[in-house]
Amino acid sequence: MGKFEEFVKGKRIALVGPAATLRGQRMGDFIDGHDIVVRLNHAWPLPQALAADIGRRTDVIYHNMNFRDQKLKRKTILQMAEDGVKWMVSTHPASEARFRHRLRKFQKLNRGALHFRALPGWLKARMQKRVKHPNAGIMAIEDLLRFPIQHLYVTGFSFYTTGYLEYPNYKPSYAKKAVRHHDQKQNKSYLLRLIRRDPRLEVDPVIAQLLTEHAIRKKRWKR
Repeated sequence: MGKFEEFVKGKRIALVGPAATLRGQRMGDFIDGHDIVVRLNHAWPLPQALAADIGRRTDVIYHNMNFRDQKLKRKTILQMAEDGVKWMVSTHPASEARFRHRLRKFQKLNRGALHFRALPGWLKARMQKRVKHPNAGIMAIEDLLRFPIQHLYVTGFSFYTTGYLEYPNYKPSYAKKAVRHHDQKQNKSYLLRLIRRDPRLEVDPVIAQLLTEHAIRKKRWKR
């Protein structure tokens, strides 16, 4: 059994996206009440003013390894570890040559401060048969469900129908780029399949509504 599998085995996990749908929802205590809290890409550091809505903990970050705007340094990684971050997971497999330099740069700075792993190449390839460019959140869900976790609750996703909350390292331009690059219809359909396949997966009411509307539209298209 690998270290990451040992870490997540039997755990109740909250996966928290950066969408503005969490504003005013007072979900912070509920999120922090999970055994493990997972966040995405540029969610660290957390805005303290939003703790009541998004929680205070981050145990795992699934990241595209693009720290260009943050100018990542060794002291930044050490601060992540001090704040409780334990694992950094690259959403780009080590086998993807065009992203390999990002992984090498992080590992050079990390030097064991955080546990590190990359998504398996076969997993991303399998996903790309249905979703050409899967969202980071969808990749995190698919990856986590491979392990013997107890439950996965997903919140803070809007498929870019809203903006981000005020995270220091999230910029509005990121959402615009993501919408151009990632087909959200494909991502919604993939998440629907995951929900139907795995009873351990639960999504918040906002995500559920977005998926319901998507499923209704798909039925109309097929008529």
